Amino acid sequence: MSSVSDMSSYKCTLSHDALEKAKIELNEDPNTRHIEVITLKKRLEKCPGLQSRMDVKFLVRFLRARKFDQEKTFVLVKNYYTARVQHPEIFDDVKPSRVQYLFENGAFEVLEQPDINGCAVVIMRPALWNTEYYPSTDISKAMYVFLSKVLENENVQVNGIHGVMNLGGFTMKHVAHFTPSLAKSMIQLFQDILPMRLTRLDFVKEPAYFDIPFAVAKVFLKDKIVKRFVKNGINLEKLYATIDPKFLPTDFHGQLPILNDKAWLDDLLASDAQFEEENKFGFVQMNVNKGKSVSKSGDADMQGLGGTFKKLNI
Repeated sequence: MSSVSDMSSYKCTLSHDALEKAKIELNEDPNTRHIEVITLKKRLEKCPGLQSRMDVKFLVRFLRARKFDQEKTFVLVKNYYTARVQHPEIFDDVKPSRVQYLFENGAFEVLEQPDINGCAVVIMRPALWNTEYYPSTDISKAMYVFLSKVLENENVQVNGIHGVMNLGGFTMKHVAHFTPSLAKSMIQLFQDILPMRLTRLDFVKEPAYFDIPFAVAKVFLKDKIVKRFVKNGINLEKLYATIDPKFLPTDFHGQLPILNDKAWLDDLLASDAQFEEENKFGFVQMNVNKGKSVSKSGDADMQGLGGTFKKLNI
């Protein structure tokens, strides 16, 4: 499909308020959006060995994540695909069914109601990860699948994501498995790989030893991201100032049951085929230094690429 016909088939689903915010905060202009997409597409086509998705819905979310800065957007798309090569333990055949238990037990949840700023509220409960039976990479896999699905919503792409992490039940066993490698892979997902805007991250019911894993994670975080973190402890007034308790689950002393939005969860669990299609794209048959990862600045080490490239066949 040509760039022109591809653009004509794209229907923007942003609300009026989100569109206005996109114009002001993200430099998005509906009149030139198609030009920005085509420009990015042409550059990606010239990237050695890269077979990227080229549909408008996919590329627009990356442009929004980097405020329509072509250079930064190009780097983000490269990071997205480079990570798949450098971390096969996370991305090989990644799909909802691989980590279904973490969705069904409530380790990850998106609320139906956004916060007062229109941001999607995503709940994370890391204590529900059973360290005795499941590898640490399952957390990164589940986070990638979960956030990818949340980011399909165009209003979320513009308004951003407000994360809320319930650390109740987070034990020293979990801390022992929270290695620098795991911390880095999780942080890079939302900071350098996925096309998302993290507007705030609330920590709730942090244990006394929370400073240990936080110190490990902080090494890999950009200063601007750290400034968006809010520690609540057991006093949730700061959280309630942004999210009405009646829209929160019961483990936050709210009024809704955990996993209240069953329709969204069912849609996620039924999307294996969608992720299998996504897994067909990327860098293939290459020589790349897998020991190096996406940089803290967001750039990727693309030196050493070589070989024959084609679309992956799963």
